[in-house]
Amino acid sequence: MLKKIYKVMVLSRAASAANETLRTLSDSQLDDIGLSRANFVSKLVNSVRKDLDDVENKKSKREMI
Repeated sequence: MLKKIYKVMVLSRAASAANETLRTLSDSQLDDIGLSRANFVSKLVNSVRKDLDDVENKKSKREMI
């Protein structure tokens, strides 16, 4: 349960940070990194979610060994 709360808190903070960053980026800068205003936050949050899941999966594999 604490892991789920932690994960939600991290993802929420990632979304908040992405929104703050988005305010400082121009459309040209977003184009340079291959993102748009419409998908910037969701792509970043999904990236953080994937990283958290990868860490959890690695930990589970170690526990099995």
